[in-house]
Amino acid sequence: MSLSRLHSCFVSIFLLFASHVLMMNALVCRPDQIQALMQFKNEFESNGCNRSEYLNGVRCDNATGAVTKLQLPSGCFTGILKPNSSLFGFNHLRYLNLSHNNFTSSSLPSEFSNLNKLEVLSLSFNGFIGQVPSSISNLIHLTHLNISHNEFTGSFPLVRNLTKLSFLDLSFNKFSGAIPSDILFTMPFLTHLDLKKNSFTGTIKVPNSPSSSRLVFLSLGQNQFKGQILKPISKLIDLNHLDVSSVNTTYPIDLNIFSPLKSLLVLYVSRNSLLPSSLNSSDISLHLESLVMRGCGITEFPTIIKTLQNLQYIDLSSNKIKGKVPEWLWKLPRLFQVNLVNNFFTGLEGSSEVFVNSSVQLLDIAYNSMAGEFPIPPTNIIYLSAWNNSFTGKIPLQICNRSSLVVFDLSYNKFTGPIPQCLSKLPIVNLRKNNLEGSIPDEFYSGALTQTLDVGFNRLTGKLPRSLRNCSFLRFLSVDNNKIEDTFPFWLKALPNLQVFTLRSNRFFGQLSPPDQAPLAFPELRILELSDNRFTGNLSPSYFVNWKSSLFKTDEDGRMYMGDYKHAYFGYEDTMDLQYKGLFMEQGKVLTSYSTIDFSGNKLEGQIPESIGLLKALIALNLSNNAFTGHIPLSLANVTELESLDLSRNQLSGTIPRELGRLSFLSYVSVAHNQLKGEIPQGPQFSGQAESSFEGNAGLCGLPLPKSCFAPPTEQPKEEDEEEEEGVLNWKAVVIGYGPGLLFGLVMSHVIATYKLKWYFTQVNPFKLFIFLTMIHALTCRPDQIQALMKFKNEFESPGCDRSDYLNGVQCDNATGAVTKLQLPSGCFTGILKHNSSLFELRHLRYLNLSHSNFTSSSLPSEFSNLNRLEVLSLASSSFTGQVPSSFKVPNSSSPSSRLVYLSLGENQFEGNILKPISNLINLEYLELSSLNISYPIDLNIFSSLKALMILHISKNRLLPLTSDSDIPLSLESLVLSGCGIIEFPNMLKTLKNLHHIDISNNRIKGKVPEWLWKFPRLSIVNLVNNSFTGLEGSSEVLLNSSVQLLDIAYNSITGDFPTPPLNIVYLSAWNNSFTGNIPLQICNRSSLTVLDLSYNNFTGPIPQCLSNLKIVNLRKNNLEGSIPDEFYTGSLTQTLDVGFNRLTGKLPRSLLNCSFLKFLSVDNNRIEDTFPFWLKALPNLKVF
Repeated sequence: MSLSRLHSCFVSIFLLFASHVLMMNALVCRPDQIQALMQFKNEFESNGCNRSEYLNGVRCDNATGAVTKLQLPSGCFTGILKPNSSLFGFNHLRYLNLSHNNFTSSSLPSEFSNLNKLEVLSLSFNGFIGQVPSSISNLIHLTHLNISHNEFTGSFPLVRNLTKLSFLDLSFNKFSGAIPSDILFTMPFLTHLDLKKNSFTGTIKVPNSPSSSRLVFLSLGQNQFKGQILKPISKLIDLNHLDVSSVNTTYPIDLNIFSPLKSLLVLYVSRNSLLPSSLNSSDISLHLESLVMRGCGITEFPTIIKTLQNLQYIDLSSNKIKGKVPEWLWKLPRLFQVNLVNNFFTGLEGSSEVFVNSSVQLLDIAYNSMAGEFPIPPTNIIYLSAWNNSFTGKIPLQICNRSSLVVFDLSYNKFTGPIPQCLSKLPIVNLRKNNLEGSIPDEFYSGALTQTLDVGFNRLTGKLPRSLRNCSFLRFLSVDNNKIEDTFPFWLKALPNLQVFTLRSNRFFGQLSPPDQAPLAFPELRILELSDNRFTGNLSPSYFVNWKSSLFKTDEDGRMYMGDYKHAYFGYEDTMDLQYKGLFMEQGKVLTSYSTIDFSGNKLEGQIPESIGLLKALIALNLSNNAFTGHIPLSLANVTELESLDLSRNQLSGTIPRELGRLSFLSYVSVAHNQLKGEIPQGPQFSGQAESSFEGNAGLCGLPLPKSCFAPPTEQPKEEDEEEEEGVLNWKAVVIGYGPGLLFGLVMSHVIATYKLKWYFTQVNPFKLFIFLTMIHALTCRPDQIQALMKFKNEFESPGCDRSDYLNGVQCDNATGAVTKLQLPSGCFTGILKHNSSLFELRHLRYLNLSHSNFTSSSLPSEFSNLNRLEVLSLASSSFTGQVPSSFKVPNSSSPSSRLVYLSLGENQFEGNILKPISNLINLEYLELSSLNISYPIDLNIFSSLKALMILHISKNRLLPLTSDSDIPLSLESLVLSGCGIIEFPNMLKTLKNLHHIDISNNRIKGKVPEWLWKFPRLSIVNLVNNSFTGLEGSSEVLLNSSVQLLDIAYNSITGDFPTPPLNIVYLSAWNNSFTGNIPLQICNRSSLTVLDLSYNNFTGPIPQCLSNLKIVNLRKNNLEGSIPDEFYTGSLTQTLDVGFNRLTGKLPRSLLNCSFLKFLSVDNNRIEDTFPFWLKALPNLKVF
């Protein structure tokens, strides 16, 4: 057969296949149309979508077979859209949506005019540049035109002929010049017009005839209009939504200007100067339901609000309003949400019952100067926040009758008297830093809802209430800095969810080890803070073994899924004080993902347990000011995330283990005032420390001490080596003794990026099983089990791994010799998994990971039901097809569903309704279903039955619209919805009060990030990268009191000043936005901040003086001025400094010599005038300059 005939045959077969795909939607496309579609696809890189995803967005005319609709999946194409593209041959197109693709550096071809039947054209978020061609005006049938979020320049596009337009969105471009008011406001069908975030100038003219425009939605903010632009707008009498925030008029806005807009329901005028008189007497629409006047410099309470009887939401936050909140506000009949945060209010008018009958359910009056007694809360209140005021008197007992109340925060006030008896009815209670007295009520009934209880910094006495053991939901308990006198509460070990527990600075006494010297058995504990009490005794060798919350869940290559972090958080807006990196810090109202242990300031003695090395992701360890003896545990070298280690003021002896020098994150070490000897380990982790960190040890020598060791260190005596090895083996024996199948380690959420944020995960498996004929390892498998394992291996081609690779993933029960764990190496097996596979003979398996194997064309055998002890099952990316077997459908004693807590099925080719049987796995805590390639959108309500679910990953799937009434498990802690085509912020997140981690990156979400997101009490990691966000709702302090520590809002279109960062931020990335103004100086007070990336924005002003406190600093491509601060102190942590493409002057700072960790330095494209810095040769790690 000739090559040409072969090619022709191939094309025919392919077209036949593609036709079949399209016919499945009951739509028939002509072969020439299918061929053109494939040709169009081949013009671009299309790694972002497969063929079926592409064709899913195609519709053809039933009669003619011509393509009439083309909607590309988000992120499908990358490349340049050329004038000769096959796209312009689809002359019958009526609907074209190319949004959210990457046509970077493409101008808009004039050939779009060929598509003259178009009714809908959406080209947003595509990276188009240049001017919009005039030929666009030939598309006379257009009703919907969206070219927002590109880089278009030039004047307003020609739309004169587009008389059928109802929707026009040009927002977030770089258009300039005047807008054609005479055309826009006379278009007969135009109802939606969005022009915000451009550079339009000139005036706005609206015809006098009120009937000439049908506009109901208008947004004009962030342009450069001149003159009286608001007066013409007032003629648009059909408007119901008007946003003129940040219009930057040169005159204060008179709200009376909006009086003709009788249909107006929503009015945003934030960040404008308002005419004071119009705030007290204004004839604005009485139909208003939402009025947002945030950050307008208002000094008196606006009395115009009194007339707005339909008002549901009022936001006056971040103004300068003084005096008392008027009594009439609470009488508005439909008022639901009130935000008065960050003003100068001194109180509330009226009696103590001023808002008892108010309809308000969400009330935030925090950060004011309110004094006096607290009024009786509204009857239906859900959220009540009044922290950081000066309220006095007793806490009103009526909160005990507020059955809807969820969040109750009166912290940082001056309340006195006892704590109310009804705390167990409330999920979130924060009474921190008041003057409360008496004991904590012993009234926590069985099934109490309490999740967070913070009563720290009061005057409480007595004992810890024993009824706390009934609080099975309790996650955060802080009673620090009181006068409580009690023994250590071992009885709290029954709490399954307790993560943060702090007893600091009380009068606790007695032993810390359980009476039977067993491990400390708090199953979910992450942060244990016991400093400055009177604890005595020693810690048992197995003390840290049973920190079961630390179990790792891994994929095949060892990366950590962000959702696998079982973080230690602080409850709703709690304060956590840490002795960290040698400093005492009050971290403020934050949640934190730090994993910390602080036993300092007690009278503990004996050896530090080697089992401390099991806590792989511990961030800070403080055992100072005790009486510990013996060696520094060698196992500390396994604590790879450790940043702060304080063992000072004990009686430790021996040498400092050289292996500690491998702890790459270790930035603070203190072993001062012990009995240590020998050479201090060399390397940046130790040489950069202060001399005081090693003082008080007469036998220590080497840098940074002035005492030289004179000679290279000698080998330890043989007896000491043997003793050390014996200690390590004993430690292993202790661990092995705690049951077969136990996974070890501590997974915490502190993640430090190596520049751009990456989340790594390392499976902890310290005792890998090597089974050879000699059975040399301490763990043994029965011969029949070894035979079954080898038989299973021989069922497949396994060029990707040899026998040792295979057996490394095997673990057996010590007592029975049965295989309990099997984890295949990535890419190990190729072949079909058959029903009679030897795998199903391994009936004692509890952990099975077959991910990233190649079981091509294998259906999922029903014999998985034989493995009825399975708790962990991972089959992701293994080329499985077909249905999920019926054995998963009904939980019973003979199906794996009865025990499964972890299930990963993503990136396979399953068919049918696979989610329904999964929804019956009611014990699931982790569910990963990314990239399922199913043909229907996922309804998140399908997971409503999974009440124990904590982690849900469903990225790269289509979802049904996410409504606020979605019934998803309230237990969720991690939710990953990356790349799901979401276009509106998911309001259903509001109900997920336990959420630690949210990822909605790579979607198409527009507008502002809602203010309520930052109030989540446990939120630590937020990933909003690559959306269309234009800003963050709220004041400049909207993030200040958030618990978030890792925040990535890069690659959006956010403008304006950058908000004040969260108090305990660790990673902050906002590159590729349009922020302006100065870099907030508050970053200098963020002692946890490690990574700061504000590159590719429009920041101005000087660089802050505190750069040397940060490891990674990227300020590239801004408009910063002045010189680089000469403030890099000795031991500076800076590793990366990029300030290229700014307007910097002066000289290179000589204090850069102190940056011994510096690896990357870029100051290119500035105006720095200096000689070549030969002096930088002293930097040992500099790689890029």
